[in-house]
Amino acid sequence: MHEVAVAQRIVDALVETAGRHGGGFVRIARLDLGALTCVDPETLAFAFEVACRDTCAEGCRLEIARLPLVLRCRGCGDEGPRAGPVEPCPGCGAIGGDVLQGRELRLTTLDLDEPAQVEEVA
Repeated sequence: MHEVAVAQRIVDALVETAGRHGGGFVRIARLDLGALTCVDPETLAFAFEVACRDTCAEGCRLEIARLPLVLRCRGCGDEGPRAGPVEPCPGCGAIGGDVLQGRELRLTTLDLDEPAQVEEVA
């Protein structure tokens, strides 16, 4: 289950980023997830929820954007989505090609609540 390790790395990045921006709680994290990553989104979401416990990301919502596999045919140059890396090119029938999209596992944005301001009493 490499989803657990992926979830922990995401949470580590969230905590580090929140710290660099003065603290606060992470409310939403957005992730691009390519079709070739072999990461199950449901398992990742569960592991993420567990990894967030007792951190500034506890209760954070993980929004996952699934990115399809996009190949460029080496034979004719056709670019487009494919169901798999060995699906024949619709233009010329060649097998395979260069991966243009589908390997992503990228944290794109996060929403932070500003840290609570503590007023000094004189």
